[in-house]
Amino acid sequence: MAESFRDFEHRGWEDPAVCAQYDNCFARLTTQSISALLNTARVGGTDSVLDVATGPGYVAGAAASRAATVVGVDFSARQVGLARTRYPGITFQQGDAGDLPFDAGEL
Repeated sequence: MAESFRDFEHRGWEDPAVCAQYDNCFARLTTQSISALLNTARVGGTDSVLDVATGPGYVAGAAASRAATVVGVDFSARQVGLARTRYPGITFQQGDAGDLPFDAGEL
């Protein structure tokens, strides 16, 4: 049976080398648009932000620096661990974007 794309993604994002390469190769590219994203969403100190597919937590960290209350979610336990290490004051948890572990309006 062929591996599903979801299984491929999960396997890849648990690989320490893949996670390290993302951080080393794509961090600069992905972080350059975060400010514009948060500005467009008008994220500030009275907001709650759910960062789905948070990866290493770059968006979550930037939102928290604006005094927003932030929760980051990613299916990769390894990425969640990296995000927790990088941004210890933010709540990060493992979860799937297709089945988020929150009730409507919870955040």
